[in-house]
Amino acid sequence: MMEKINKINILFIPIFVLILIFYFFFYIPFLPLFIFFIIGGSFILVKSSDFFVESAVSISKIFGVSEHTIGLTIVAFGTSLPEFAVSIIAAIKKHTATAWGNVIGSNVTNILLVLGIAMLIMKIKPSKFAYRDSIILLFITFTMIFLALNGLKFYDGFIIFLFYVFFVYSLKKRKMEKIEYIKYEYQIKKIVFLFIGIFGIAIGGDVIVKGAVGLASYGLKEASIAASIVALGTSLPELSTSIVATIKNYHGIAIGNVIGSNIVNLGLVLGLSSMIRNISIEMESIAIIFLIISSSILPLILKKNFLARKTGIIFLFLYFIFFILLYF
Repeated sequence: MMEKINKINILFIPIFVLILIFYFFFYIPFLPLFIFFIIGGSFILVKSSDFFVESAVSISKIFGVSEHTIGLTIVAFGTSLPEFAVSIIAAIKKHTATAWGNVIGSNVTNILLVLGIAMLIMKIKPSKFAYRDSIILLFITFTMIFLALNGLKFYDGFIIFLFYVFFVYSLKKRKMEKIEYIKYEYQIKKIVFLFIGIFGIAIGGDVIVKGAVGLASYGLKEASIAASIVALGTSLPELSTSIVATIKNYHGIAIGNVIGSNIVNLGLVLGLSSMIRNISIEMESIAIIFLIISSSILPLILKKNFLARKTGIIFLFLYFIFFILLYF
């Protein structure tokens, strides 16, 4: 078993180097390269997520921070880097439909697809903070929708961004757990792997988006592509991280990652994007409807502890419906 794992780790470096070469120096838009980006990018994402989860858990033990809180902050920000890059660049380049479609689609994907698959793997045990944090996410979601009724302008984005800042600041008040002593050399190693994981997640997610968009049909609505193909690509870090965390019984990270990533997407990503460029959101779109549905369901299943396989199947079915309806 260890030999197989080592072989997979050895493959990480050459595949990563190949992706970087084609991505930055020899990018030629043709079918084999798009397929390689999707397959190779997925491999990089999974391995980077593995590095990231293990390092994040170790760091949480060093500083006495709960898994759920680490999932809400470090892991959430790391896995939201692709959304951040895509939406900020889209806003700068005046592709505002991609900027908001990516964020809204990613949030729906995180809840319905990411949590859905995690629940299929095993019954998840939520942290005591999970329900309260899901209520905060719901509040930020409806605040964003209210502000977006007349379009998101600079001051609207600033308000949403402040919610994110206050939320992160509020985490300081949470009780610290018993701190575990870990050797200095081991701490440095884990911090290095943490940043390798973040870098791999960001590159892997962006490469997959490039491959998926390259394979996508032309003539479709920009917002629909952003909320489906692009959002699925940028949500792959959350998906791979939550799956790895669930398999390794780090349930706090699995749920905290989803809630935290969604808060990062709305407060940080969409907030900053609308501060860069005024964003007009199609309020009648399927993406907004499913954002309301998924964000409202999440506190309910956490409150009632409905985090088993049946709920996972329902979530995946809803995600399938969401994906199909985006193109009708």
